[in-house]
Amino acid sequence: MDDNARQLLNHLCQGYDQLAQRHQTRAFPELSTAIKHPLGYCLVHCPIGSQRLSIVSLQFAPNVRGQGVLTAFIDYIQAHPHHYRGIEVATIQNQSLAKRLLALGWRYKSVLTKLFRANTPTLVHDF
Repeated sequence: MDDNARQLLNHLCQGYDQLAQRHQTRAFPELSTAIKHPLGYCLVHCPIGSQRLSIVSLQFAPNVRGQGVLTAFIDYIQAHPHHYRGIEVATIQNQSLAKRLLALGWRYKSVLTKLFRANTPTLVHDF
């Protein structure tokens, strides 16, 4: 991972920690916000009552793609779950990422996702 990718990863991790601290008074608060950086953004969501943090959308600059930023960010969230009990990555466009997550024990969010959205799955992993 080069310096730009590390910078983006650090910003995502700090943004996640700040969100968790801001919402720590409620066990599973509703939130929908973007963690923004000049090299990209990550939209995260947590519906009311959900125990999973959902990565809904992301866009990274071309020069930081393919360096493992998202994978490292997911690892960080798992290592620092705060009040979340799982993570969800919605509508995965990158097939190699989907295969990697499935190989790591992630599962489809639902049977319908597996049947009808196999090319762009939503995958979940509980801690």
